[in-house]
Amino acid sequence: MKNQHFSLLFAIDKGGGMGGAMETAEGTDSVLGELSGEEIQDMLDSMLGEQQFSFMDYVAQLAQGKMPVRVSEMGQEILQGFWSNWQQHKSMYLYLLLLAVVGAVMTNLSKLLQGKQVAETAFYGVYLLFFTLLASAFAEASGLAAQTLTGLLDFIKVLTPTYFISMSFSQGAGASAIYYEFSLVLVMVVDYLLVRFSIPAINVFFLLKVANELSEEEMFSKMAELISDFIKLAMKALFGVTMGINVIQGLIVPVSAQMQNNALVKVGGSIPGVGNTISTVTSTVLCAAKLVKNAVGVAGVIAVFLLCAIPLLKLLFWRFGYQLIAAVVQPVSDKRIIRCLGAVTESVSLLVQAVSLGAMLFILSILVVSAMT
Repeated sequence: MKNQHFSLLFAIDKGGGMGGAMETAEGTDSVLGELSGEEIQDMLDSMLGEQQFSFMDYVAQLAQGKMPVRVSEMGQEILQGFWSNWQQHKSMYLYLLLLAVVGAVMTNLSKLLQGKQVAETAFYGVYLLFFTLLASAFAEASGLAAQTLTGLLDFIKVLTPTYFISMSFSQGAGASAIYYEFSLVLVMVVDYLLVRFSIPAINVFFLLKVANELSEEEMFSKMAELISDFIKLAMKALFGVTMGINVIQGLIVPVSAQMQNNALVKVGGSIPGVGNTISTVTSTVLCAAKLVKNAVGVAGVIAVFLLCAIPLLKLLFWRFGYQLIAAVVQPVSDKRIIRCLGAVTESVSLLVQAVSLGAMLFILSILVVSAMT
């Protein structure tokens, strides 16, 4: 690690020293030259499309103190996403609305003309169509949530090497290795708890809630409630443990790294004749390395936000659509149809929580590590 510091030092100092600002700029360029963003860019191009997000350009602009994100363009993309989502799913919402109303009319007419048995048969026929449509819509929402979390984990796997290499220039290989190992463990835990456990459990929760409405008596409500509590408990535990470990590491690891950096500066300053110059330039290199490390972290946070923003907006839009349909048809429709819409609304809400948790874990972890180091 010391060899990396001194190689960067001589790369900056060979021009004879051009002042603090020039040295910092040269140090930043030297550290950026050691980083490779090809894998990150390939991953972003496959997820977001080409020419939408240039990772290393964002890092370079952030290192220069510029803000590459334009709020107006981001807002325009969000509005376009809302409009395209409405165009894609408006027919489904209309079918659900019509089925709820037709089901209520058929059930009430059957009760008046033929009696309870015919009414139940008519209800089950309408409910089967309603369930088929809802199940198809929820399967799409569940697939979107799983795909978003899987893509997020794939992106973090290619981001962490670049981020922690940039950290190694300012904090040393030891500190970088500790945080890198924790990041790999976090990726594995998120994969098991959110992708492999929470998403399938939410699917089972949805099926139990919908199946419970086939009968006027509740048969699966307690089981569905138990699964929901397990999912929420797992999410809360994952968030609490992750943030706790991040804070504990942030209180210990950076102090040890700072002691090593101070020793490196003193060793350089003790060299006769050029000690003051080496000490000054070494401090500048370490400062430039911290700047690049934070720029990589912020660019990673922006990328995570872009990867998860549109899927989350789609899920929230679907949730609002189901809730709106339930509110509109509640005065005329059967109570079991309303509870069925409530079940899919609650299930999509759990999907939103799972995707939001995955994004927030990595965003907060990057921000905490950047702030602590």
